[in-house]
Amino acid sequence: MRAGKCVTWGSPHQLELGNMPDPEPGEGQVEITVKACGVNFADLLLISGRYQVRPDLPFVPGMEVAGRITRLGQGVDSFRVGDKVAAYVKYGGYADKVVAPAAQVIRIAESIPASEAAAFPLSYGSAELALERAGVSAGDIVVIGGAAGAVGSACIELAKQRDASVVACVSDSAKEKIARDCGADFFVSSRSRHLSDEIQQQAPDGVDVIIDPVGGGFFEESLRVLRYGGRVVVLGFASGKIPSLRLNQLLVKHQSALGSSFGLTCAKNPQVIADKWPRLAGMLEAGQIRPRVSHTRPFTDLPAALQMLKDRKVAGRIVLT
Repeated sequence: MRAGKCVTWGSPHQLELGNMPDPEPGEGQVEITVKACGVNFADLLLISGRYQVRPDLPFVPGMEVAGRITRLGQGVDSFRVGDKVAAYVKYGGYADKVVAPAAQVIRIAESIPASEAAAFPLSYGSAELALERAGVSAGDIVVIGGAAGAVGSACIELAKQRDASVVACVSDSAKEKIARDCGADFFVSSRSRHLSDEIQQQAPDGVDVIIDPVGGGFFEESLRVLRYGGRVVVLGFASGKIPSLRLNQLLVKHQSALGSSFGLTCAKNPQVIADKWPRLAGMLEAGQIRPRVSHTRPFTDLPAALQMLKDRKVAGRIVLT
């Protein structure tokens, strides 16, 4: 099979497109013949050696795919060969075939394009887990950093499904349009030197929840407007800077700071994630949520697609077919 291999830590253009043996589904796993794969920021960190974990070299990156099941591992009775599915995979998605634990596989309606299905598992799984961690409910005011990104835009849609109000933090007009299409109520510039003041203008009494995949200055500025009893959920550090937290603020304002790790939850408590898929897949089929795919590229464009993401030239999702 074809695969995009990482043979040394570095840039997207150091990936090698070549052949590898087909994977073998183990117990509790399925083999998926890949029709499309989503391109994610986490893959950039992974191939550079800056992700939370470092797989042994060489390896195949790629974390979410869509396709059809072609083989079943021992003990799998919840799927059949030929099922149209999407899946989150720890590694291996940039290939013609991949194996995935059945708990991380979602049956997808035939009406959903493969490009949308491939941009679905990681972003919406991460978003749903984060909103659940924060206990987002009707009437909450939620600030979302990186709101036009894969996880950010999914957070907007799912927060609106919970009847929350959303303040979207975006860097330009193209990304504001994505956030607006997802249903955000208010918009602030993430490049503002007075971010907390801008958020305060939209939410004079403060906000209930902050969803932060950005870190750095965004975390520190947005925390200034978190009200009594508020919750901040940390998803990552897309800015490249890990912020510090003053614990006295949590104490004085009765606040909570929470981490939300989708990948680790898949590994440590897979049923928590598996239980979310039917509802999310139903919302996708009903059109209540929709991945914003802005670029569809052939599989051979993998290095260029990752470079586009690295250069922040993308408003929406990139999918390889």
